[in-house]
Amino acid sequence: RLRALDPELPVACAARSGRVVDQVTAVHAGASLVLAPPLGGPTVFSAIRQLVALRAEDAPRILVVDDDPAFVADLRDTLGAQRMQVTWVADPHRVLELLPDLRPDLLLVDVEMPGLSGFELCRLLRATPAWQGLPILLTTHQVSAELRLAAFRAGADDYLSKPVLERELLARMHVRLERARLSRERADRDPLTGLRVRRAFNDVLVSWLAEARRTNHDVSLALIDLDRFKSINDGYGHLAGDRVLRVLGQLLQGSFRTEDLRGRWGGEEFVVAFSRLGPEAAAAIVDRARAEFAAHAFEGDHGERFGVTFSAGVAARGRDGDTVEALIHAADRRLYRAKAAGRDRVVADGPATDDPPAGGA
Repeated sequence: RLRALDPELPVACAARSGRVVDQVTAVHAGASLVLAPPLGGPTVFSAIRQLVALRAEDAPRILVVDDDPAFVADLRDTLGAQRMQVTWVADPHRVLELLPDLRPDLLLVDVEMPGLSGFELCRLLRATPAWQGLPILLTTHQVSAELRLAAFRAGADDYLSKPVLERELLARMHVRLERARLSRERADRDPLTGLRVRRAFNDVLVSWLAEARRTNHDVSLALIDLDRFKSINDGYGHLAGDRVLRVLGQLLQGSFRTEDLRGRWGGEEFVVAFSRLGPEAAAAIVDRARAEFAAHAFEGDHGERFGVTFSAGVAARGRDGDTVEALIHAADRRLYRAKAAGRDRVVADGPATDDPPAGGA
């Protein structure tokens, strides 16, 4: 019934048991995700994040490499109806030139093309580190066991014969796109906190700053560091330390706007970026999160109760620079000043000096 109301609505089902038949029934009914018991907070939190990502995901970008305009015209209609963005190139020699700007989610490549065959293009891409994980589907009018073997030996993910059946094409494409999305999600997310890893955070922030330079709007960044985290691990155990990191990750996920960018910078350091928000407003938001986190009661590996605080430094585009490196440097200096001033505070203004903090972290 939900699928009839909204075919694109991501739905999770919680099974009463771990029986395979329950999971099969849920998937058959249209569930995007099936959760087996026991259902704890982290499991539900992760599931919600995955469902939201499914809903918010951009339209898949498909690059079609084929010298048959009639086939491509039909393909545009079919894929466009599925909210896919289709780019067509007839010359396979241009693919490597176009890929960095297009960054497609999947390639649909014809085997029989003049000058560079689909097999040769596939081998070339698989030999290029940046594109080794890109899903590639080959299409051809010829069908034989030898050609299928040649396709997989060249590194193709799948092989389709022309004329392509619409339902089969879409089914195979959706499988490859979903696997690629899950692979990116695993690679881009820190498994403990659910936040973006440094590389994935940087990639998004670079594009934010490029857009901000064009439109001259604000971007603010907060660098957050847990206070005396080493003493938590030493005094209460590393499992307790992991719980602290996980709770802070969940708090950062839930405390800010959906469009704000959150990441685990490394160890006990976290980072949040705010688009179209000045440093004063960003600092106020982070400070509310700081107060909420400080009020949280944690439990050590042996039942001890303890609290944790964090300190933060805030930087702003323009005032502190226009690059990721400049903003991180300025935020890091203000974070040091917050530590030196007694910790458990947010510093958003004043000079971003290189003076070291007084005392330990």
